Amino acid sequence: MEKRVIIRDLFGHGIAATNFANAYGVKAVIIPKKDNKEEFEAEASKIFNILSFFSKNLETVSFEERDTAEAAGYDIIAELKAGTLANEVWQKFATSQLMPSFTEGLPEYKGMRNGSVLFIPQKLISDGECGVTAAQQSINPQVFTFLKEAGLPLVLGQHFHKVNDLQTVQNLAKDFNLYVPGMTENNEVLGIRGVAHEKYYNMYASLSASVGIAGTHTWILLTMFPNIPQIILFNKKGVENWKAIAQAYQANGKKIIAIGFDESTDLQELSTEIKKAYNSL
Repeated sequence: MEKRVIIRDLFGHGIAATNFANAYGVKAVIIPKKDNKEEFEAEASKIFNILSFFSKNLETVSFEERDTAEAAGYDIIAELKAGTLANEVWQKFATSQLMPSFTEGLPEYKGMRNGSVLFIPQKLISDGECGVTAAQQSINPQVFTFLKEAGLPLVLGQHFHKVNDLQTVQNLAKDFNLYVPGMTENNEVLGIRGVAHEKYYNMYASLSASVGIAGTHTWILLTMFPNIPQIILFNKKGVENWKAIAQAYQANGKKIIAIGFDESTDLQELSTEIKKAYNSL
């Protein structure tokens, strides 16, 4: 690959695009989908400021240069969303690891227990860019009862609205004895959505594993912390081929397992499959 990789957003797919650029040794260029000069420049600056934590290999272009830059770039995430991305590219993707541009001054999570597992049973918020809604990507939390029964220290990793979803999150936290980032310390990170990814670096670095619905956290763990075992749960109607991604990481010696589901999935059987996968890690 010789073309610059195009980045459109600052969430999971933006991080994935950043890692693709790193894997292929090319620049990443930020070109937001904005037709207004002021909005384009504001969004480009925002994306750059957030994703520069993951890589110094990012470039921005002016509003006037956007069409030329787009024609000369490669929108690999557009191919992913269209379902035309070759599975072979994930093998290259899995060999790359993004390194933080700094770690000093970031929030510490002293309330996290040793051996904590990231837990994402539901999606309360979704950008709708994965071909399925938040509800379609969610699973009844009782599917994960085995984690609670095992007494595992769990950390909530899902995005939520810190006002509208707070009661739902509090109920879930009580049921599963969850550590919720921002609820008892580092209040500025509560909710995750809209908070700079770098703020959670030390939280991710302290994990022993991750179990739950695919999302931005999945891409962060794959690209910055590939040695942390993951069970990635995904709706089969989504755009990402998580099976191919997991297989690429497995071939690279990583403990990554992907398990698909849809509305016809038997939840008891799914729970058994997840438990078996977790025990294998």
